[in-house]
Amino acid sequence: MKRLIYILVVGLVIMLCSYSLLGRGEDVSKKINQAICLGQSGVVAEHLASEVAFKMYGSESTCTKGEVEQVLREFFSHNRPSQFLCTTGTGIITGKLTTSNGKSYKIEYMLKNVDNKEVITGFCLN
Repeated sequence: MKRLIYILVVGLVIMLCSYSLLGRGEDVSKKINQAICLGQSGVVAEHLASEVAFKMYGSESTCTKGEVEQVLREFFSHNRPSQFLCTTGTGIITGKLTTSNGKSYKIEYMLKNVDNKEVITGFCLN
């Protein structure tokens, strides 16, 4: 019974994440949003520029792609996402990440076209 409930909850979360991505922005932001919703730091990292302006809990620095991926991996390991609702702007995507432990975080990232590829050049997690 617990397993069935778990499967239903996971399915609902995936469905909600997919629904929140419909009709929003470009394919790149959809992939990034879905990766955030599922806690997939590696997929987010695929879309990072080689250097990223990274801000977390008020502390800001320029980080490499690998450093940002490592921080996100650590964050997602302690804060399993349950929902990510976002609004897409022109190059800036803002959203609210709700985690399984009931906490909410504001996530903002900036997309920029570099060498004909949309990459994340800024990422903020508060």
